[in-house]
Amino acid sequence: MKAVVIGMGKSGTAAASLLKRKGYEVVPYDDRKPIPLPEKPSLVVKSPGVPPHHPVVQKFKRAGVPVIGEVELAYRFCRGRIVAVTGTNGKSTTTALIHHVLLTGGYRAFIGGNFGIPFSSFAEETEEGSITVLELSSFQIEDLVDFRCEVSVVLNVTPDHLNRYPSFSDYASAKLELLQRSKLCVLNLDDPLLRGKGGGRALFFSRKGKADAFLDGDRIVCGGFILPLRELPLKGVHNAENYMASLLVLKRLGVPDDVIVQGFKTFTGLPHRTEFVATVNGITFINDSKSTNVDSLRKALESFNRIVLIAGGSDKGLDFSPLRSLVKDRVKAIVAIGETASLFKSTFGDLVEVVIEKDIYSATRRAYALAEKGDVVLLSPGCASFDMFKSFEERGERFKEAVALLEETFAGS
Repeated sequence: MKAVVIGMGKSGTAAASLLKRKGYEVVPYDDRKPIPLPEKPSLVVKSPGVPPHHPVVQKFKRAGVPVIGEVELAYRFCRGRIVAVTGTNGKSTTTALIHHVLLTGGYRAFIGGNFGIPFSSFAEETEEGSITVLELSSFQIEDLVDFRCEVSVVLNVTPDHLNRYPSFSDYASAKLELLQRSKLCVLNLDDPLLRGKGGGRALFFSRKGKADAFLDGDRIVCGGFILPLRELPLKGVHNAENYMASLLVLKRLGVPDDVIVQGFKTFTGLPHRTEFVATVNGITFINDSKSTNVDSLRKALESFNRIVLIAGGSDKGLDFSPLRSLVKDRVKAIVAIGETASLFKSTFGDLVEVVIEKDIYSATRRAYALAEKGDVVLLSPGCASFDMFKSFEERGERFKEAVALLEETFAGS
């Protein structure tokens, strides 16, 4: 049996290894090193970064060869229950939070998918009684065929990846496809695209009104379960949503309330998501490098006041004008970087001071100079990182380096 794997990044490499273990002769294909391909292999597995209209993908589809994604491949060798989490923002934190609580309770739990750990790398280790928590991107969902899960979570659907999808409607449809593949859906009642979806299989959370889990002032309420937000380590309204979604999933899985509370209180979050970096002479530095779209930037801005914002990056065709009133209320100045620097200047320059810097180091120094004691310097780019960095992680690490240099130079001055 021959299998072609298209795209040899992390997930493609893991898929190839799994196929070899299952007796396939694997032909790896990468655009950077094109090679002759078999006319009609038994199976084609494509990496999520490879678009459906890729000529090699289309060639095999026309020939009637099954084309699936890496997640679909791994699913075929997975046992136990699966929780699948998607959404434009918050999915990594929610995935990690659910997994952390399961581990806290002594469950045999796995984590992977878009989270950075390919599903194919551990699918064979799962067993009846285990629980796999997957973060799924729209790219991964669109390649599913037979995939089914116990619970699906859709946190929110807002514009993103418009450089890959013809329209926002196409992007939203890719996300919502996951609802058809689960026994139960956990959805955000406050998102107009999700309200009313899921039929009788849906549980809803809300920070604006009554739902299966909701905010009552500063408390999370879910039936008789009540937990004050002040007792939880992750701050901001977006994290309240992540807690509520996780709570509904964990209750569905039968996790006891005391385990949920213990897990919530001991989960300290993920790097590069509104991560506290340091305070230098009364100025707080926050690393939100994971912010790669308008909605994630909005949620970061809602979490702080007196902000000097560092923003900008790769241009994905996003419109930042819906943030104008929020910027006017909460932002003192913007330091713009990357391909979209001029876009930030034209969008917000009449509201606040907008300056353009060439790199993250000079941007951090300029933001510090513009800030005063009590202010927050917030790196929340609202854009992808690929114009200047390999990843959002690298962007966040460079920002932390820049802050460390400021500490060395100005601490105590």
